[in-house]
This record gives sequence, structure tokens and C-alpha cells, in this order.
Amino acid sequence: MRGTFAAFGSRNYRLLWGGTLFSTTAFMTSFLLVPIVAYEITESYTASGIAQMGSGLSMLLLGPIGGVIADRYAKKPLVLVGQIIPGLLILGTGILVVSGLITIWMLFVSSLLMGVGFALMGPARQAWMSELVPRSLMGGGVGLLQVAQNLALVIGPMLGSVLLLVFAFGSGQVYFLVAGFFLVALPLTTWLPNARASDAAARRSVVGELTSGFRYLMGSPRLRILWSFWMVVSICRFAAQVLLPGYIERNFGVPASDIFLLYLIVGVVSLIANVPLAGMVSGPRAWPLLIAFGGLLALVFFFAGLAPSFFAMMLLAILVGIASTGVLLVNQALIMTNSRPEFFGRVMSFVVLGFAAQSLLGPIWGISADAIGGRETMFLVGMIVLAATGLLIVAWRRTRRMPLEVGTPAALAAAGPTERSARSGRSPAFAARLAPVARMGEQKRRATPVAGGD
Repeated sequence: MRGTFAAFGSRNYRLLWGGTLFSTTAFMTSFLLVPIVAYEITESYTASGIAQMGSGLSMLLLGPIGGVIADRYAKKPLVLVGQIIPGLLILGTGILVVSGLITIWMLFVSSLLMGVGFALMGPARQAWMSELVPRSLMGGGVGLLQVAQNLALVIGPMLGSVLLLVFAFGSGQVYFLVAGFFLVALPLTTWLPNARASDAAARRSVVGELTSGFRYLMGSPRLRILWSFWMVVSICRFAAQVLLPGYIERNFGVPASDIFLLYLIVGVVSLIANVPLAGMVSGPRAWPLLIAFGGLLALVFFFAGLAPSFFAMMLLAILVGIASTGVLLVNQALIMTNSRPEFFGRVMSFVVLGFAAQSLLGPIWGISADAIGGRETMFLVGMIVLAATGLLIVAWRRTRRMPLEVGTPAALAAAGPTERSARSGRSPAFAARLAPVARMGEQKRRATPVAGGD
């Protein structure tokens, strides 16, 4: 675990990690609020999905380009713009909700512009890390950055749960709190150095950079497998966000806003699970863990379709917390640790496409639930996740003995301290030979009387 958290010894990494936590928390919480507000004003599954489509559309169109920009140009301005504009949008949406003027199309436009900010900020943060953190700390640093993003999916809903259920805040007031998260993230970003990509990278065409990034992703068997699994699971996981507000109201007679009680349980469990998982995401147990969490996520959807009461859903939320945080954290950490740093921005932009796809396909789950029922749709989602996990097992067995790609954080972590020292230009043997000399010098200083002493 000491090796896993070694990246926190870097001041720049601590600032990057903290900014990632607060800004991503703001994004993810706002995305969760959209279907809830949409269902409250329309009482329609389909409307909940349509309102969320805006973010998916913008991330689909701009996500890959955002990765190219992140790998070519200065990251700091991109991250700052990706925080300031969404912060203002969230504040404005909260005012509309509180005043009662909010409509489905306003929610759609708001989520559309929020998606633009996320498409720019996400890849830029990931690419920025390769410039701020020493290569020797890259393996654990990549995994910990995914922990920050995973925690963001947890902390925001937990705070929303407490505000809505304990302090009786409205959805609009929660929007105001979310906007405040950017006020914390902005100074953390401002204190970071403004490193930039090489001039050679900036001279390449956008299309050429985008094509090379996609070829790199598809040319690596491990990345191809992990990305495909991520896309399927991301889309299916989002089905719960679209379905649950109406599902608990129609089947158990509780208000749609009580969904935050389930989010609270999921959040507590996820927070607990993140710490031990942080030490496993870049080790040999990562792939088996991903398979296990995929199977558990499929079971969660099956059990949700059979749940007899809201209390049963609360108990099921414990398994949701374990399965959801496990799949997200382990899968994304494996993707980034198996990528070379010069492709971090573009690879992360293709990961963002998972969030885009889940938002764009959200209405499909709503239409399915309106047509065949919420429980039946839960079973359908579970079957898709189970099939994807089965294919993941087959693909992993075919690739697990392949050598790690040179230059990736996974290869650096597996190389051991000797090879990492050699890559950084230091010789462990030479350092060992100097150690006795250094100790002798220290002994001489201790033996030499200090002027004016006894």
C-alpha cells in the first residue's frame, strides 16, 4: 500500500488529485440530478432519458477531439475553462429549478453544455498527469487518479442524500452546492504549473492525431478488450439512473427523490471499498477482480427486478456499491495503466465516449420500461452485463500471458525498482557504493568540534 500511495509525495500530484476529486464530483452529481428533476416535472421514464441526452451528444462529438487537444496543447487553460463554464451553468440551472421555470428542453441544453466542459477537462487532466508526475510514480499515480474519479461518483450523491433527506433541501439548492465544488477546484488548478505538449505534436493534424489514437487503442489487445467492456457496462450501469426514480415510485410508492437514500448507501459502501481496491488496481489480481465485479453487477440487476419492497432495494444497494465501484475503478485503472503516457489524453477521450453513449442511449431504457415494465427492463440489462462479462473472461484467457507494452505504467510497475531506477538515469549499484562514503562524511562531521563549543 505504501507503493500505491507514493504518488502523494509529489505536491503537483496532490493538487491534481484534489482538483480532480472536486471538479468531477460536481460533474457527476449534476448528471445524476438531471433525470431526477426531469421525472419530477414530467413523471415520465422517457423524459428522464431525453433530458440526459444532451451531455451524451456533446461528449460523443467533442470527446475524441478533446483528447487530441489535451495531447497537443497546454492543459491548464483547458482544465480551467472546463471548470469555470460548467460552474456557471450549474448555478444557472439551480436558479431555474428553484424558480420553477425549468423545462425538459432547458435541462437538455444545460446537460449539452456540461458535456462540452467534461469532454475538455477529463482528457486534459489525464494527459497533464504525465507531465506533472515522475515516471517512477506513474503506475500508482494512474490508479489513484481513477480512485479520485470513482470517489467523485460516490461523494456527490452522498452529499445530495444528506441534503435532501436530512436537511430537506430541494433539487435546486443541491445545484447551488454543486456549483460551489468548482470554487474549491479552481485554486487547486491555478497553483499547478502550465506544462505543455511538444511543438512537434502541435504541428500534426487533428485528424491524424485522432486516427493514430484510435489505431493505438484498437491495436492493443488489452486496451481493445477493456474499452469494449467499459462501453457495454457503462451503458448498462446508466440504466439504473434512468429507471430508479420512476421504478421506486411506481413499484413501492415512495417519492422519486428518495433515490438519494439508495445513493447514500451505495456511497458509504463505495467509500469503504475504494481504499483496499486502490492497492489492487495495478497488480496481478486486477483482471480477476474486474471479472468478479462484472458478474456481481449482472446479479444486482437481476435482484433489482425481483425486489419486493423499497427496504429490499436498500439492502441491495450494498451490493450495488461494491459492484459498481469495483467495475468502474478497476476497468478504468487497467485502461490507463496499459496505455503509454503520450496517448493518455486520447485514450481518456475514448473512455469519455462511454459516458456519452450511456446518456445518448438512456432514452432506450426509458422507452423499454414504459413499454414492457421496469422490472422486465432490469432483467434485460442484467442479461447484457452477464454476456459482456462472459466475453471478457474468454478474451482475458487469450491475452493474460502476453508481455506488457514497454513504456506503460503497468510495465514500469512490473519492472521493479532496479529497472525503474535505470530508466530514470540512476544506478542503484552506484548509489550503494556511495552510501559508505556518505556515512563516513557524516561521522567526520560529528567528530569535528564546533567552533565555540565545549
